[in-house]
This record gives sequence, structure tokens and C-alpha cells, in this order.
Amino acid sequence: MRAIVLAAGLGTRFRSEKPKVLHEILGKPMLWYVITNVRNGKIDEIALVVGHKAQEVMEAFKDENLKFFIQKNPKGGTADAVLSAKDFFASYDGYVLIINGDSPLVSGETIRNMQQFIYMVKAYEGVKLGGVVLTAHLPDPTGYGRVLKEPGTDRVLRIVEEKDASAEEKRITEVNAGVYIFYAPWLLEALYSIKPSRATGELYLTDVVEYMSKKGYEVRSFMAREPSEVIGVNTRWELAIAENLIKLKLIKFWTDRGVTVHFPETVWIEPDVSLENDVEIFPGAQLKGKTKVGKGSVIGSGSVIVDSTIGRNVRIGEYTVVERSRVEDGAVLGPFARIRDGAHVRSGAHIGNFVEVKKSVIGEDVRAKHLAYIGDATLGKGVNVGAGVVFANYDGKRKHESFVGERAFLGSNSLIVAPVKIGSFSFIAGGSVVNKDVPDYAFVISRPELRIIPEKGKKFLDK
Repeated sequence: MRAIVLAAGLGTRFRSEKPKVLHEILGKPMLWYVITNVRNGKIDEIALVVGHKAQEVMEAFKDENLKFFIQKNPKGGTADAVLSAKDFFASYDGYVLIINGDSPLVSGETIRNMQQFIYMVKAYEGVKLGGVVLTAHLPDPTGYGRVLKEPGTDRVLRIVEEKDASAEEKRITEVNAGVYIFYAPWLLEALYSIKPSRATGELYLTDVVEYMSKKGYEVRSFMAREPSEVIGVNTRWELAIAENLIKLKLIKFWTDRGVTVHFPETVWIEPDVSLENDVEIFPGAQLKGKTKVGKGSVIGSGSVIVDSTIGRNVRIGEYTVVERSRVEDGAVLGPFARIRDGAHVRSGAHIGNFVEVKKSVIGEDVRAKHLAYIGDATLGKGVNVGAGVVFANYDGKRKHESFVGERAFLGSNSLIVAPVKIGSFSFIAGGSVVNKDVPDYAFVISRPELRIIPEKGKKFLDK
């Protein structure tokens, strides 16, 4: 089977310079979900019909192995959009799925089931279907096209848009989801036979259904697995609804696999995130990109993890940010810590509140509990980093590296001026400025002489 995804619309109700299908849901373009669901529906040959800002859309999906077709008339209608891709199916003796690029909620399972339905009708009834229309019953069908069927059957006679529906037709609750599978030769015949709308001049794909029905090419309805699948995204509000539904489905996917998520409506987990069982995620956490979290790790409230690998039994405290970094088993981060840009925190290390680690290797069992900046440094096993320690890694033109050996002690408020090497088991006294290499086991102190002048403080305060 082949698929045509229609993504040529202007998206005027979005009020945006960006093409509607490129607006993001959980960090991915809306169109990505449609293409992914089509592929999950076991369809690999996919054509994408573009129109409005075609180059932007094609550039965004240039690596997705799609065939691109351009609809030259952006107001030509949905049937005209399909005709733009006629070379994709004109000589194809099989079925073609047609789906809108703003339908991210139609699941791969539903697409697979629609295909199986066609083959079952052929096998058990001996009927070769001209097409299948995805439908759903909605308690409030306002705004949707109504599906008119032969009484007592699932044979679709036509689809009427709400603006054209009679009062009786508007009482129908079965609506058109805008997803179709048509037999390609009969689809092409219908596309060349239907007439433009007198009101708008557009060619409507829904008219293909009525044409096939009148020709005796039987079209059946197929009920969506969930009514929410029929929701298209035509406004920013509908985008928000779709995003929330997809987010909750993703969270349910992980909870079914042994992940605990507290207050799931507040948690953000993107599609490429991978979680092992017994991970626990607290309210307000955000897991983005290709983040991986190992078994038994805890992600604290308000934490943000982006494109990072988190080992097993890691504790990430509240409001900690981890970006493009690696954290090994048993490490403890935060609260209010920031780990970024290629940092590597080894097992058992503790990075505490208001500590920033940038592009550094933090050795096993290192303790940096509070108020420090560690940049472009390598810290050996068991190093202690006191409060207020700063690695001065930038000289105004380029970055420099620092190396600290095992079990070294960096006293509070020390300034480590890179490039420098500090030996193992060395002791840097608090408040020292270190701008020379320090050998193993050395004691370093660098402070101006403390002067105490009696009564002088009172004079300053009196002023």
C-alpha cells in the first residue's frame, strides 16, 4: 500500500508565518507524527503534497525518504491536492491511503486495521471495495462533515459538509475523520470526473465518495479506535489539545512499562525519550530530545533533562537542568544544579545546589555540594569542591582546561585559574588563588595578610 499526506494548506487560522504542519508538538513538527503513524501503519511508500511555503516543509523532511509533489493552486481543494500527486499512483494497481498533514492523532494501529478491513471484506464477502472512510461518533459533531450511509449497513453514500447539511443531516453524529483508503485506478477515475464546487471553485475529496457510490464502487465506513483520532489541528487551541492528548498517551505508554509519573498532566516527555522500569518522575519535570534514564532513577520536580543519558539509581533533585551530558549510576544532582555541554558525572558523585558543571569530567565520589562553577575541568576520584570554588577557564579569547587529582581538597572560595594541574591529595586552603601547577600531597595557601586596626571600623560606620 502507498500513502499520500496532504500538507499544502495555508493554515490561515493559525495566524503564523510558519507553515502549520511545522508547528511543534512535544518538540516535533506536527507533520512528523502523521508520517510516523503512517509508517507504524506498515506503509513505507509515502508521497507528501506541499504548497504553502513548500521549500520550508521539504527542507524539514528532506531526510525522511518521501516523494514530494507541489500543489500549484493553494486554493484548488483537497481533491486537487491529490491530483498533484497523480504520478505517484496513476499506474499503481493497489490501494492508497490519503491523510491530512494536520491529523497527528490518527494512530498507526487504526491505519493497519483499516487495511485489514479491506482484505477481510474481500475474503469473507467477496467484495472488492472502492474505498474506506475513517469515521467516529461524536456527542457534539459540530464543525465536522456528516457521513450518510445506506440504512442498516456500513456502506457510505456520501459525505456532506456541515454548511451544506440539512437540519436532519446535522443530527447525524457519525463524522468524517478525513482519512481514506481508495483503490488507486478508481480513485483516479473519480478525480477526473468530479466537478468543482459552485460556491468555492474547489475540488473536494469527499465528492470522490459520492462518485464511487453512484458508480457501484462500494465505499465502507470504518470506526476509529478512539473518537479523539478524528480531531484535526486547524487552530492553536486545537494544537494545544492534540499536544496534551499525545503527551498523556506517551506517559501512559511508560507507566504501562513500570515508570511512576506523579501528576502526569504536568510532566513533559518527548517521543524520543527512553525510560527503564522503576524510574520515578515528579511534577513539572521535562524530559526532552533523545534522553535516556536508567532503572530506579528519580527525576525531581521542575527538573529539565535534554539529550542526556542518566544512569541507574541516579537522584536528580528539584529544578536541576541536565543538557547534553552523561550521568553515571548512583550520582546525586541538585537541587538547583546545572550540568551542561558534554559534562560527564561519574558514579557516586554529588553535585549540589547552585553548582554549574560545563564540559567537565567529574570523577567517582566527587563532592561539590554548593555554590561552585566547574568548567573545562577533569576532577579525579573523591575530590572535594568547597562552596564558592570557581574554575576560571576563559582568558577572554579561548577556553583552557584544568586537572585535579584524586582526593584533592579545594577549600571554599578558591579560584582555580586555568590552565593548571592540581596534584592528588593536595590541599588548597580556602580563599586561595591557584595559577600554578600543584604537586601531589602539597598544601597551598594564597591570601593577603590580614590586618586588624582597632577602633577603625567604628570611624567608618560613624561616617
